[in-house]
Amino acid sequence: MKETSNELRKWIKVKRQCGVSDAHVQMALELGMSPKRLIESESATQGLTQMPLSQRVEDRYLKRFKKPLPDAVVPLRQLPHDTRARERAEAHERRRRKRQAAKDHAEAARISLLTLRRVCGAIGLERCEVPNVDDNLSGLGGAAARDRDAI
Repeated sequence: MKETSNELRKWIKVKRQCGVSDAHVQMALELGMSPKRLIESESATQGLTQMPLSQRVEDRYLKRFKKPLPDAVVPLRQLPHDTRARERAEAHERRRRKRQAAKDHAEAARISLLTLRRVCGAIGLERCEVPNVDDNLSGLGGAAARDRDAI
């Protein structure tokens, strides 16, 4: 038997107490709603003339995603596996973007320093007056060191 996560238990409780379907729970998850707040808001609005929770979730979902329902409704029991896989994929993508940004930054710094060296050489200066230009170039790695030596 699969172990039910604490987060999934909270959403099962929302489904049971608030009388909403799997589709409504999935829409609330995609909207980033909190299960605790949904239960509190449902109990606070009982007896008042506010619209039911399912209708509020549908309205917010339509307003945000411009469609009435998710493309594929996944049963609540299958959500933990899908959300964990999605979270891992998102974390992997964030790490990939961060590594790429670091590479892009290093490349931009390398190009800026090489351009500065070429300008200094073109105007007849033997050495650039910017502090640590050579140190910065050597710290950027093999390609930057080769380019530095080529100048």
